[in-house]
Amino acid sequence: MKPVSEHPKIEVSLEKIETSQHASFHTGVYKQPYFSGNWHYHPEFELLLIVNGQGKRLVADHGEDFEVGDLVLLGGYLPHAWIPDARFLEESSEEYCESIYVQFRKDIFGSHFVDVPELKGVRKVLQASERGIKIIGKHRTHIAELLQEIPKFSPLDQLLKLIKILDLINLSGYQVLASENYLKNSFYFKSNRILKVHEFIMEHYKQDVSLEKCAEMVNMTVSAFCRYFKSETSFTFTNYLNKIRIDFAKKLLINTDMPIKEIAFECGYNSVPYFNRQFKKIEKVSPYTLRKSAKD
Repeated sequence: MKPVSEHPKIEVSLEKIETSQHASFHTGVYKQPYFSGNWHYHPEFELLLIVNGQGKRLVADHGEDFEVGDLVLLGGYLPHAWIPDARFLEESSEEYCESIYVQFRKDIFGSHFVDVPELKGVRKVLQASERGIKIIGKHRTHIAELLQEIPKFSPLDQLLKLIKILDLINLSGYQVLASENYLKNSFYFKSNRILKVHEFIMEHYKQDVSLEKCAEMVNMTVSAFCRYFKSETSFTFTNYLNKIRIDFAKKLLINTDMPIKEIAFECGYNSVPYFNRQFKKIEKVSPYTLRKSAKD
C-alpha cells in the first residue's frame, strides 16, 4: 500500500458543473480506480449513488462509512468528499470506484413550480437536503434503479424522472447528515462581492491568498475592502481565511489518519507551529487533542 504522503491529496474547491447547451442539469457516471477524495462544493444539488467502492463519506461536519448502494442528496454549497478505502489506492489493485449522479439547480423547476400543492414532498426534500440526506426506507432500491436509468433518457424524460425520484425520497424516508449547528453557522451572503471572495478562498485556500488580490477582484482599495469585509461577515479577512482553513482541517483530523503535519500543509499552512496556534485559537484545543477525543 502507498504511504499516506503518496496518496492523492484531499483538496477543497468550488467545482464547476458543466451542463449541455440544451440541458439545465447534468447527469453522468464516474468510474475510476478510486474516488479522488477532493473536498469540494458547488451551487448545484447533487443526487449520487455508489455503484462500486467503499470508504468514508464526508458531508459538512458529518462523516461515516459508505459502501455499494449508498444513496445521498446534497444541497447546493454543501462541502463534501468521498475518500476511498486504502486498498483502492494500492498500485496492484484491480478494483475500481463507480458512481451515478445528477446535478441540478433548484431553478430548473421554475420560480413557483415546486410551490404547487402536488409537489409538497419535493419541496420538503429539497429543503432537508441543505444539510445533506441519506436515502433509506422502502423505496430506496426503486430510487436507485431510476437513477441508474436516467443517463439513458432524453433531457425531458430525465427531468420527469428526477421529479419522480425526489417525490419517492420523501415517501421512502431519509437520514439528515450535517448538524443543525453547521447550517446555522454556514456562511450566507447578501453581497455578491463577498460571495465572489468566499468562492475564491474556497478554490485557493491552500495557496497564499492575497488580501490585495481579493480587494482587486471586487474593485476596491485594500482599506475599503477590509472595512467592507468586516461589516459584511463580522470577521477580519485574515480571521475568516483561518476559520475556513481550520474548519477543513477538523474534517481531516477526525475522518482520516493523515499526519497532523501533512494536514497543516493541505490546509494552506507552511508552518506547523503557526497552524497549531491558529487551530487552538479557533477550536480552543490542539489538533492532537481534538483527534484523540474524536477517536475516543
